[in-house]
Amino acid sequence: MNKKWMIVVLGLTLVATACGSHGLTDKQQEQKKTDEQALDPKERKAILGKLDPKIVEAENAFGLRIHQALSKLETGENVLISPYSLSTGLALAYNGSAGETAQQMQTVLGWNDMGLKQVNAANSQLRSILEHGGGVTLNIANSVWIQNDFVMKESYLNTVKDGYGAEVKATDLGQQESINIMNNWVSEKTNGMIKEVYSKPQDAKAILINAVYFNGGWMDEFNPQLTEDKDFTLADGTVKKVPMMKQEQGFGYKESDKWQAVRLPYGDGRMHMLVVVPSKDSSLEELHKQLWQDPSVWRSDYEFETIKLELPRFKAELSDKLSEKLIDILKNAGMKNAFLQEKADFSAMAETPLYIRSIGHKVVVDVNEEGTEAAAVTSIAMPTGAPEPTKPVVMTVDRPFFFAIEDRDTGAFLFMGSIMNP
Repeated sequence: MNKKWMIVVLGLTLVATACGSHGLTDKQQEQKKTDEQALDPKERKAILGKLDPKIVEAENAFGLRIHQALSKLETGENVLISPYSLSTGLALAYNGSAGETAQQMQTVLGWNDMGLKQVNAANSQLRSILEHGGGVTLNIANSVWIQNDFVMKESYLNTVKDGYGAEVKATDLGQQESINIMNNWVSEKTNGMIKEVYSKPQDAKAILINAVYFNGGWMDEFNPQLTEDKDFTLADGTVKKVPMMKQEQGFGYKESDKWQAVRLPYGDGRMHMLVVVPSKDSSLEELHKQLWQDPSVWRSDYEFETIKLELPRFKAELSDKLSEKLIDILKNAGMKNAFLQEKADFSAMAETPLYIRSIGHKVVVDVNEEGTEAAAVTSIAMPTGAPEPTKPVVMTVDRPFFFAIEDRDTGAFLFMGSIMNP
């Protein structure tokens, strides 16, 4: 019997922006809104007590495996990903999977010892913790856009509505007007940072979108008057001039003879950027090996030190060339059936056979004196079928380095990357 294969496109969008960017000039008003949304300490403690740490461990480990595979392509380009976006996007697809397809997905995502209900509950709790508090704004929104003549299972729709807060909208995806409405939804949820996910009508039966908006300024901003052009040495020895931000401040810090690491807090300190730079007699390649083998080295035991810090002001993004390698990376990791028309099983999503046709992941990170602006888009197309400090520690980030934007309480990586060329 011939199978009728249709097209489903899942687009998942992650966005972050620094305080003061994109028209948010009144910081006090933004902070007041953030504080009103924050969980009180008892509520926060209660949710943290329920959160299964395995969901964060799996998400970070998955992100590091993707980071490792992309870095080993040795293109000399910046490697940036959003582990949170990738895991959340694939979680929406995973909820529609069954059989061997589901088994492969849960293995690659690190959820083998977690049932589906446990995964969804943990993702819901993690979302609540990330969204509420920390002195930053982090809003997460999901939506499911369904072609008028296509039927998705009520059980699937109820799951994504209840567990992920997804809005369900029936429309004609083959009409430009519907695409415009969808793009307007995305623009609204991302505060205008991403205005368009599709430019023309789609031959699709459903589109799933995950949008996250982050707004966080440094707890201690860099003085832009101190920023000056200085040398940055690339991996091949080439030297270029980059705008180097400077400040001398107390931060969480640790070091070895091979690297220096500092945590730069946002907002009230719950979220921070981890910056790890190899020593001059080491390399980012050596740092990567240790990172992929045991990332726990950078999780704890930071001392409060006064740091004389120099950090590039940079804007970097994941190239389309690297993004296109994601399907091969996931296949090599063991997630094979999801991409094979005759083997994919997404029967928990719809009666019509589905498979994943493509995955796109776009990431942009902009670090400046006020804070960090970052955006990530993951799209999945499925054709059916402190102590008193002593003297300052000098930390000059003038060579390729690793960074991560991390939630302190949960340890979740929202973004991570290696900056080869700022």
